[in-house]
Amino acid sequence: MKKLSNSLLHSLNLTEAQASVYAAALELGVANMQQLATKSGIKRTSIYNFIEGMKERGFIVEITKRKRTMYSAVAPEQLVEIEKTRLAELEHALPELRAIQNESMTKPRVAFYDGIEGIKEVYADILKDKKEVIVFEDLENMKKVLPDSFYSWFPGERARRNIPLKSILRDSSEAREFTKQDIRLLRKTKMVDSGDWKTEINIYGDKVALMSYRTKIPFCVLIEDHNIAETLRSAWKELWERLD
Repeated sequence: MKKLSNSLLHSLNLTEAQASVYAAALELGVANMQQLATKSGIKRTSIYNFIEGMKERGFIVEITKRKRTMYSAVAPEQLVEIEKTRLAELEHALPELRAIQNESMTKPRVAFYDGIEGIKEVYADILKDKKEVIVFEDLENMKKVLPDSFYSWFPGERARRNIPLKSILRDSSEAREFTKQDIRLLRKTKMVDSGDWKTEINIYGDKVALMSYRTKIPFCVLIEDHNIAETLRSAWKELWERLD
């Protein structure tokens, strides 16, 4: 039995085994289950599932001949017509699908990350996003909560990936020590004399990560929304400029 080429398999979206069943049905014309199994090389115990799957996808039809269940391949020309019909139906539905997409895009996406491992997931998202990060930083409490190994690794990994960071944090001896590594870690830092932020805010791309290190179990609320991110980014930049 002639095998279908890889390019044709891809066009039909068939596995090699599925293609063998369809090719066998084409060649045999009308066949029973045993004949299809023998011709395709598919085990008799497995052929039923393959036939049912091909029936659902419209490649094979079931017919009754002399009170026996038989199977026949749908003609290739008919497959083309089926695909044309499906494409026409999809094109007809495009306005409705776009309306659903636009509606979902206007809603902010909000996710909750619990515990240290959850917060690590958000930091991993920052690395994946690759956008500049601007931060209202709760340095002291972050260092108390995150493991030293992670706290030491993340800034270097961020810099290695060429992701710049700008941070506003409360002035302290620890903060001043923190700034000594700014150039190496692709970071710029400015400090405020007063203020005690209860929540750290990381803004990157269209996302805002609100991180709480002061609760019994640390957590992060991640909001993905262009307008919210831009509003907070504008407020952050206003303060940043005033600190010059």
